Amino acid sequence: MIGGLIFALLLQAQADTPLPNGGEEARAQSLMREIRCVVCENEPVSQSMADIAIDMRRTIRNQIQQGKSDDEVRGFFRERYGNYVLFRPPIDGAGILLWVFPFLLLLGAGGAIAFRMFRHRHRDLTPLPDDRSGDPAP
Repeated sequence: MIGGLIFALLLQAQADTPLPNGGEEARAQSLMREIRCVVCENEPVSQSMADIAIDMRRTIRNQIQQGKSDDEVRGFFRERYGNYVLFRPPIDGAGILLWVFPFLLLLGAGGAIAFRMFRHRHRDLTPLPDDRSGDPAP
C-alpha cells in the first residue's frame, strides 16, 4: 500500500519535471498560461492541480521537445477541445463573434438608451410666463 502511494507520488512529480533547456521551458510556461484547464473554470493549466491539467502540461512539454511551434501546440489543443481551451481564441469564423460581441452589446445598449431618452423628450412645451410684467415685487 505504501509502495503504491510512493509510486503515485513519483509519477506526479515526474509529470511536472521542467525541460532541461531554459528557453524551451520558458515557452512551455508561456503556453501553459495561455491554455485553459478543461476541468477547472477559467484557470490556466499552469495553476491547475487537476489530473487532466497535469497531463496537458506534460503534453505541452513533450510537443515542445519534439520541436513543434507554439501555434502547432495551440492547434493540437484547439482540435481536441475546441476554442474554449484557448484564453485568446483565434480571430476567424466564430472567433470573430467572440471578439466583437461585447462591443456590439455596448453599442446596442447605448443606442437603446439614447433612443429612449430622445423619444421621451417633450417637444411642444408651453413657454413660461414672463416675470417682467411691470409690477414691482412686493
